[in-house]
Amino acid sequence: MPDGKITKIVHLSLQSSFSNDSSGQPKGYGFLQASDGGEDLYFAAKAVSGYSFDDLQVGQEVEFEEDPKIQMAKTVILKGEILEPPAPQSHLE
Repeated sequence: MPDGKITKIVHLSLQSSFSNDSSGQPKGYGFLQASDGGEDLYFAAKAVSGYSFDDLQVGQEVEFEEDPKIQMAKTVILKGEILEPPAPQSHLE
């Protein structure tokens, strides 16, 4: 499997009042870049294997399997340890 780094994570926590989906699955998507360069690949939260999507942080190294039909990662596996999320930044100074 090729490897790369997470370049962007987007968490979707707001649910529509019209949504019937009450599962506890994390919602969102992200982008990763292969170690050999190239364009960023999209991946959905459900593509993350072995860890929760909520465990991913920008900059973490992952292994992935690219979908042969479209330019996206269909499986994303975290390499190494889970990173602590960054401390909240205050913009009041």
